Amino acid sequence: MFTFTYRNPEMQIDKPRTALVLADMQNEFLEEKTGTYYELIADALKKRNVIGNLDRLLATAQELGYFIVHSPHWYYPTDGQWVVPPGAIADYLGGIGFCGRKDPVDLEGFMGSRADYFEPFKKYLMDGHTCNTSPHKHFGCEANDVIKQLRMRKVEKVIMAGPVGNICLESHMRDIIEAGMEVAMVRDAVAAGVNDEGDGYAAAMVNYRFMANAVWTTEETVKKMRAAAG
Repeated sequence: MFTFTYRNPEMQIDKPRTALVLADMQNEFLEEKTGTYYELIADALKKRNVIGNLDRLLATAQELGYFIVHSPHWYYPTDGQWVVPPGAIADYLGGIGFCGRKDPVDLEGFMGSRADYFEPFKKYLMDGHTCNTSPHKHFGCEANDVIKQLRMRKVEKVIMAGPVGNICLESHMRDIIEAGMEVAMVRDAVAAGVNDEGDGYAAAMVNYRFMANAVWTTEETVKKMRAAAG
């Protein structure tokens, strides 16, 4: 059996043209007491210290002045009018009120809800510098303004992390690659669930190795960010 072991020249960070892109920095995914998706990824979050590593990436990007773009996941009551059948995970999440909001311009009931930003990360996400985009609705960023925000900043290189490594984050990665940008995935700042076919984290790592320009640890990423900023 042929095993793909090829290593391409890894992405080089150019600070003015590099952004940290995150998806799903919300209670639904990261808060043990209130998150329902959290239950699917709790073991993976803890095994790799994903929350701690995400915090380190955010703190480093904020300190050094890198662009930060966050793609949240929200649904509004009108999204309940959809008639196209979703996939298995989307159908399951729809049934449990996943990331629900009352209205795009009404924050009643939002603070502290499952859809709200994860409290420890608000100091980064709400610092006036981070760009929180419009919500993605299924998995990728085709339906929101992530690509627009990156293009308007002339970003060419993207560092990516987030709690749903095999679904939302991977879908964002694919869309960003298709838009012509280089992508480095941070392997210990992502998590994934498990189903009866196997481990979503392993699936994500396999696909990252095939498609991304680099797959780094948090330690490696922070060192590269500091070196490029220096």
